[in-house]
Amino acid sequence: MMFLSEKDLYNSFSQIYTDLNQIPYESIKLDDFGRGINAYNFIQEHGDELFDYLVEPFRRWQPSTYHYLSKGKLFYAVHKSPYPNFDDITQLGLIVNNRACYIKYTAYTYEEGKNDYPTIPLAILNSWLYRAQGWDVAESIAIDIHRGVLPSAVTYSMSPIYSLLREMADRERRVLPQYAEFLEAKFNHAFRQTYQTEEFMDADKYFELRCLLDTRLSDDWGKNGFQLFVSSHNTERNVYVVPRTDVMQIKKLSHPAEAIDSYAAHLLSGKEGEFDFLQYAEDF
Repeated sequence: MMFLSEKDLYNSFSQIYTDLNQIPYESIKLDDFGRGINAYNFIQEHGDELFDYLVEPFRRWQPSTYHYLSKGKLFYAVHKSPYPNFDDITQLGLIVNNRACYIKYTAYTYEEGKNDYPTIPLAILNSWLYRAQGWDVAESIAIDIHRGVLPSAVTYSMSPIYSLLREMADRERRVLPQYAEFLEAKFNHAFRQTYQTEEFMDADKYFELRCLLDTRLSDDWGKNGFQLFVSSHNTERNVYVVPRTDVMQIKKLSHPAEAIDSYAAHLLSGKEGEFDFLQYAEDF
């Protein structure tokens, strides 16, 4: 699987609207829940100001990323379902340098609820998550809620570390002893080893590492890329990088906002080659 180009986007969806005033929203097949979380709410709430509403927060907090996003073009895509009992699929996003980026709507933004996500760096909250639930570079008509290549509160909520680094856990989805012992020694705190038993449900007693982004494509479960995590017990708002899914090599990003900004700009620029997060990494 690869990222969708603008041409791929048009080939994948039934209709692409770049004039957001022309969207026949009432004719799109969605149930009440689907309408409540649909990105069309962005358009209803902000109209012609939507582009600036979404992109402007990056100017201060992620300036290299802003350079590319500010040149993007908004779109609203509709994939008509051929099945009577299934909703249509819709996506709001930006076409940036011939790449389609999806933007996930939420009514509960960081802008409105500043106490949410106390462990994520402020620069990320004030840009990527300030007015959206998350961003991703499109690979298909749907968003993978478990991981993405750009920062997302969705993946943060859905993906503890062992769900992405699958060699860490056994068949019962409990972290293997060697990994639990390593992380507990590294972070000097008891580690949540599973969600399957009551034993580890005390969020104060046990810490966990949750995914902020994963540079692998969604169908790649190999020992590739870089995985970024934040700790649930992390008043310093640190970000930790795991190279090639090897948690034993986990390091701390010395300047996480700058690292993520440089990475996203690299991704949106379309440059060849992999961005190396280890240039910002340090032992801890």
